[in-house]
Amino acid sequence: MPEIAGNDAARKAWNYPLFDAIFNRRSRRMSLGAEIPAGATKYKSEKPPMPLDDVEEALLVQAGTGISGMNLSDLPYEKPDGKSASGNTMIQFTGRTWASPCGSHGTELIYFNDSGTYVVSLKDCRTDRLRQYETEGDREGIVSSFRENRIKILDHRPEHPREYPAMLSFNVWDSNIEGSTVFLPVINNTWQYINGLLLVCGWADGGALIIDDLNGDVPAGCERWVAEGLLDANRPLPLSQTDMGQSVEPAFILQNIALAEQAMGLGGWIHAGVNPVVLAESIGFRQVTPPGALFANPVGIDGVLEGYCPPYYKDMDAAVDAVVAEKFGRDGIYTPDAGREAPFLDKNEFIAAVPRYSDKLVQCVKDIANYIYTTYGRFPMQVPTMGISNVWCQAHHLDLDFYDKFYPAGAYSQSQAEHYETWHGSARPWEQLRKRELAGATR
Repeated sequence: MPEIAGNDAARKAWNYPLFDAIFNRRSRRMSLGAEIPAGATKYKSEKPPMPLDDVEEALLVQAGTGISGMNLSDLPYEKPDGKSASGNTMIQFTGRTWASPCGSHGTELIYFNDSGTYVVSLKDCRTDRLRQYETEGDREGIVSSFRENRIKILDHRPEHPREYPAMLSFNVWDSNIEGSTVFLPVINNTWQYINGLLLVCGWADGGALIIDDLNGDVPAGCERWVAEGLLDANRPLPLSQTDMGQSVEPAFILQNIALAEQAMGLGGWIHAGVNPVVLAESIGFRQVTPPGALFANPVGIDGVLEGYCPPYYKDMDAAVDAVVAEKFGRDGIYTPDAGREAPFLDKNEFIAAVPRYSDKLVQCVKDIANYIYTTYGRFPMQVPTMGISNVWCQAHHLDLDFYDKFYPAGAYSQSQAEHYETWHGSARPWEQLRKRELAGATR
């Protein structure tokens, strides 16, 4: 039976006006089963926690980070002419619901609920459609994609201290509690970083000279390439400024989820999550502590999220080769006859015009990557290999009685007022939850 196509609740959410979602979005924190223990808003929900169902979670996940169709990659694709070097910067043509530098989309979403902790792994998924969900019938793929691409990594929520400094004290009462679903973006900071080095070192009229500004401004392993004419000594680029390109991606993802919550009539909010150092351990990231470092560096979750660096690659040479192969390898997006997707009518003409990386450029980037890894015992130099967001977004079912008690009309909108009847066929679905709990207790 279809779960999205023909589902009136999903249709209403899909057609919810964008500007209404933007201007009606609020942090709505009082979930079913939650309690504010003291103060002017002291309140205890008398209703049991009510988890989101699969369709609700699928819509939120796919709104946050789902495949939207091919990105247009509407850039000049000419061979280097001394004036342009943008011709091979795109690294993927499959687009997502959020913007990413060079179409890299190296951020993936972890979510957790009462049943466990999951990674939604979409980086290697492909599409050959310009619009992934062009018709209402296409929307059925939202749930199937959600189920096919989630990987369970824990049978429970992350176990962490519910106190400062692991959590901010004013979030403890209702953050990551029973019945809620929490969404946590994680950036693979190596994927686009290597691609970015290939870009800035490959400028047609002289690439940037990467200097280590934390180590006396010495060339970061690339002085040879100035002498060989690949890099321009008059274009110094501090190493500390090269690894921040994907830092905005989690914010895009979480805002998408927050707007979808409003359209669906759910509660929730974006807030400071658990300290990333604590979360890395509680979620099960492999961690490596560089010499002299205060904290371990999360490098990945084996077989699920893996950095382009050791221990997942033999060395940084192999990691750089893997990124280059995504473009020009046997199955690369710029490889003729590879059968890969491209958003252009004449794919062959397009591919023929894309400039290839020179052997010199690839070796230069390998030298820089090896310098970073050898000098600092990690890659990249400053940011974690896997950047665990220090904010997350929660979704939950609201206890509307709280808002009726303490707030004037308008604290929640029609989508929240009608959520239970629209999505669950009852204005009081928690009564069925109680009946099931009582039935289980008397067996």
